[in-house]
Amino acid sequence: MKTTILSEYGFHEALLGMGLSYGKTSGVTSLWDIRDDAGLKERALKLAGLGKGHDKFLRMIVATLDVTAPLYWWKQFDTYKVGTAAQSESTMHTLMKAPLTPEMFEGGLADHLLGHLEGLRQRGDFATLNRCLPQSFLQRRIVQTNYAALANIIVQRRGHKLPEWKTFIESVLWGVQRPELLRKAAAMGGRHEPNAA
Repeated sequence: MKTTILSEYGFHEALLGMGLSYGKTSGVTSLWDIRDDAGLKERALKLAGLGKGHDKFLRMIVATLDVTAPLYWWKQFDTYKVGTAAQSESTMHTLMKAPLTPEMFEGGLADHLLGHLEGLRQRGDFATLNRCLPQSFLQRRIVQTNYAALANIIVQRRGHKLPEWKTFIESVLWGVQRPELLRKAAAMGGRHEPNAA
């Protein structure tokens, strides 16, 4: 499994919006005016994880991730639909294009099973190959989400029995520009609004 943060944006826009609630940014006309505002950054850290709308600015911080994970992990990830969009390598369009190799499966694949699947591919039997494809098959997706959804994932999946969740969470916290906001939100322990995921 591999997760890379491709891009991130919206932090300063989120600070601008958050500051409006407190009359701190009402006169601001340029994001340059708040880029180094320590007070706004401190307030964001204080509000992260409070839920009940206090941390709604987290929804404005958008992250785009490149994730390669096994199908069994994607089945669980697919529960996170609000604030998340994804595009993937389609098995319909890509499964038959290249020989199957052990590296295409989380933890590899037994030679006899790989040989059987490759035989199906070579015969052009997409339907059977697709039905028999192990859940360990790795699929790559480009995922766009926001900090509120990521914080919710961290709260719900930390300590999960699938080790891929630990890998995902560590990669996200290592790769995002503002991990302190996610750590704070997650430390508050699930006080997020139900619709924030």
